[in-house]
Amino acid sequence: MSANPISRVRLLGSAAIVITTAAALIAAVLSIGPSGLTWAFIIGGIAIGYAILSFVLHLRYPDAADAAWDEQNNQAHRDSLIFGFWAVLAVFLVFLVLSLTDRMNPAMAFYWLGPVLGAVPPAHYLVSIMRGRAE
Repeated sequence: MSANPISRVRLLGSAAIVITTAAALIAAVLSIGPSGLTWAFIIGGIAIGYAILSFVLHLRYPDAADAAWDEQNNQAHRDSLIFGFWAVLAVFLVFLVLSLTDRMNPAMAFYWLGPVLGAVPPAHYLVSIMRGRAE
């Protein structure tokens, strides 16, 4: 793990979002735990907390923020966002087909796009970190 506080928070924040989203999906599939709205508040709270902590650390450690956002990390971040866009588009098309064939409620399809949109870019970024392409 990096000694840079910005990189450390980015790693832990991304991991927290991915883990809680995976837990919510597993709980939904197994029909255990709290309702989907409760999970939405939990995941949203973690994401907002991560954003606030990241903002505070960027203000407190400006030199560490510059070092954390070098060209390699910028490229990994861009790649994560691009991958997230295509993943959401693919899931949207699958849900569209399921909705048009009456196999899925359109409101439910819209609801399930949220976890994909929220968790896929951080998951891709975590893979980039594990592969040594980001810090």
